[in-house]
Amino acid sequence: MSVVVTDQGFAGDSAKGPIFDIDTSTQVNVLQDCLTQTRVHIHAENFSDGRIFTLARQLRLIGFTGVIRGVCDLLPDQFGMALHAGMDEVQISSQHAARCDEAAWLARRDWSVNSYQRRLRGE
Repeated sequence: MSVVVTDQGFAGDSAKGPIFDIDTSTQVNVLQDCLTQTRVHIHAENFSDGRIFTLARQLRLIGFTGVIRGVCDLLPDQFGMALHAGMDEVQISSQHAARCDEAAWLARRDWSVNSYQRRLRGE
């Protein structure tokens, strides 16, 4: 069982139609194949695999306009950056959702508000 996290909080799985699945070992030159799709899911083994952010960003840079879902137990602190990188939603396990409640995800959805640099500046 899994939970989908959007910028509105926890949501049901709204994935309809074909899904183009890739993982973090996917080479950037393969991303062109995604452009004809409406939905891409990027799978990562764990939250420390930053390639999930790179792939999402690269998809947006080459013109992908569909839904990008990160499929990984990211940490709530990474959620704002996931959205900023181009992901529309993140799919996490129900066990992870029990540990990291919806409020934690919503509190971190705006990457610029919770940045380390802003805290250093006292903002």
